[in-house]
Amino acid sequence: MKLLLDRLRCRIKLPEQFAELEHRRGVLPAEALDMRRKARVYCPGKLIVESFATLPAIPRNHQYVVGYSVDISETGIRFLHDTELYPGERVTLWTSAQRITCTVIRCRRLNECCYEIGASLVDEDIALEDPQDVSQPEQETHGNKEFMN
Repeated sequence: MKLLLDRLRCRIKLPEQFAELEHRRGVLPAEALDMRRKARVYCPGKLIVESFATLPAIPRNHQYVVGYSVDISETGIRFLHDTELYPGERVTLWTSAQRITCTVIRCRRLNECCYEIGASLVDEDIALEDPQDVSQPEQETHGNKEFMN
């Protein structure tokens, strides 16, 4: 996984609000009017975002790029990406520990090379589909296991 991360270029320009992302740990504090059902936990780190054409109106080449995870809950994840993604698109996130398929719920532009993506985790048997170009990252489900190594 490290070799693949080193080979892929990262085009994300982190905005000021994420300057200390690598040092954030623990549960995110609740905000006023926060209607979330599950607590979010910081899980900062690089990951590989695999995107492909999942919406007919949006042509997209199959590609792997470097992204940054921000936080995760039992049902969703927030990550940073260099490309705008649209609600309903599916992406696969690769970490050193697992592969997670998710559906984009929201996308917010932070600057010209950084988008904050909120995605819902998809429950599926990840062993049914093999990666096309990635060399065998460990394939564990999200569940209650640690997200990043």
